Formats: sequence, structure tokens, C-alpha cells
Amino acid sequence: MSIEKSIFGKIGDKDVELYTITNKGGASVSLMTLGGGIQSLCVPDKNGVMGDVVLGFDDVENYINPDLGYQGLLVGRYANRIRDAKFSIDGVEYNTPQNQGTWTLHGGGRFSFNLWKVEETTDDSVTFSFFSPDMEDGFPGNFKMTVKYTLTDDNVLRLDYTVMSDKKTVANPTNHSYFNLSCNPDETVENHLLQINADYFTETDGDQLPTGELGEVKGTMMDFTTMHKIGDRIDEPFRAIIEGIGYDNNYCLRNKEIGKMAQAAILADEESGRKMEVWTDLPGVQLYCGGWLEKDNTRGKGDSIVKFRRGAALETQFYPNSINLSNFPFRYVEANEEFKTTTEFRFSIL
Repeated sequence: MSIEKSIFGKIGDKDVELYTITNKGGASVSLMTLGGGIQSLCVPDKNGVMGDVVLGFDDVENYINPDLGYQGLLVGRYANRIRDAKFSIDGVEYNTPQNQGTWTLHGGGRFSFNLWKVEETTDDSVTFSFFSPDMEDGFPGNFKMTVKYTLTDDNVLRLDYTVMSDKKTVANPTNHSYFNLSCNPDETVENHLLQINADYFTETDGDQLPTGELGEVKGTMMDFTTMHKIGDRIDEPFRAIIEGIGYDNNYCLRNKEIGKMAQAAILADEESGRKMEVWTDLPGVQLYCGGWLEKDNTRGKGDSIVKFRRGAALETQFYPNSINLSNFPFRYVEANEEFKTTTEFRFSIL
């Protein structure tokens, strides 16, 4: 194992540092202080050829444009949507940024679009932290989130999240990487195979905000209980899908025990032979296939383009708007008590 530090670029007058971990097999991950994000993740195909399986940019400025999809970035304090940009804790109402429509998306974006501090590096890990003071963006508590990325020799990328706050508060951290296992700049993810270990999804309204109801996936285009191509039914009309966008939905994982690791999903590309398993101790995963991205071109890395349906995000999480829906599984961050969660991306060959 080894780790190298370099400068990726600048945001204003501040350097964006890049830390690259390489394992004994030659797989590597490059992690940037901007948004504590994954800038590249190289794993082998069936012939042992390394390829970068996450979308992103050569131009660091593109990462801070929210219209380009939070590529590879960490999200906090609260990932996904908060209806009406407000919630209550113990009878006290808190108001958060209306950064999309009348709701809050991804906590307002502060954690994603600013520089994180590097707390520690080892031969196989980098630990980032971000501090948010009490009532910043309307959230209670002096709040610190640390994320430790570890790359193992058997090609597992592990993300250990730890949150501390001096007041009771909310947290729903995730990583917003988009995966394309083909590493082919001409390929969308519609030919990727996907399985999600969920029998239900969260029903949504016309703005894709959860209604509080759960829908059965069986017999619908939402059904990934058995592995099949993402593109098989992505354009079918369905009540929880915005026409022309495709999947941007939360799946309710069979494992409801918060804090217990279980397999959430499997993504695979037959041609390259690459397979990725997603494991988490949270009860939900958001499948988003980049349906809101531009259909023509945004320059990515090298010859690649970041565009419509080029990657699939599998964002481990509490269900969207859980803080306002008492029937959804959720755990508060209690004052001065650590809140922890873990996600793993496990890579192998079909």
C-alpha cells in the first residue's frame, strides 16, 4: 500500500489537495479535499486492465457547480430532500435553505462545495473532517462530521462516517459518486446490470418528495429484485418517475436494522466484467442515473463526457424527508454522542 499527495487545482486562492491510495494489486482511489470527494477510482476489469469507474472532471471548478450533479462529493448535513425546508425536534421548528424549489436538497450543498480538513493519513486511508457551527443553514448543533476512506488490498473502498454535535440534531450523510463500470466514454449505464435488495420504494409526488407511503416494486418498472439491465424499463411511464428523467428514487432496503451491515445493491458491466457490491448499515439507497444532467456535453476527465445517464449513483441513506415522517426509519444524533455509519463499495469480477 502507498499514498501520494498532490495539488489538484484551486478554488479561489485555496489549493485543492488530492490524496491517492494505491493497493498491492494496483487499484487506486484519489480523494480530494473539495467536498471530501472521490475524484477517481481505478479497479481492474476481467483482463486485469485498470479503469476509472467514477465520473468527474479534470477542471476542479466544475465540481462546485450544483447543476453538474455533486460528482463524487460527500453530502451533509442531510442528504436528499427535506419537504418545505423545515423540520422539528422536540417541538422546536428549524428552517433550512430552499435551494431547490420549496425544499432543501443535500443540506443546501455547503458540505459538498467547500474544502474539508485532512485529519489523518495512513498507507491505506485518508480521514477528512468538516465543521458546521450551530444554526448554520438552520440546523441545530455545533456539528462535526469525519469520513475515513480506506482502500483494502481486495478492492474494497470503505467509508466510515462519524458525527458529533453538542445539541440533538439530524444527520444523513452520503457519498454522491456516479459509477460507470465500463470505463467506456461512449457508454451510458443503461446496459449495466443492477440488483437492489428492496421490495418497496418511497412513493413521491410530482416534485419527487416522499408522500410517506411505500410502494411495492413487484410488477413495476421499479423492480430490481432480480438482476437486469437498467435500461430495460427506464423510460416506462410510472407514477414515481418524472417523464424523460428515469430513475431518481429511494429504495427501502430489506435490512431495516440501523447499524447492521447488509448488501444493498449489485451493479455490473458484462463487457468489462467489473462488478460492484454496495453494502451499508442504513435502511435506504437512492438510485439516480443522471437524468437531470445535460444531454449534450460537459467535459469530464480525459476524453470522457459527464452527461445524461452516463453514470449510476447509489446513495446510501435514511429515506428522504425521514425527519418529517414518523413512519420512516430514522435515528437522531443525540447531544455529545457519536453517530456512526458505514458504506462499502466492494469490487470484483463477474
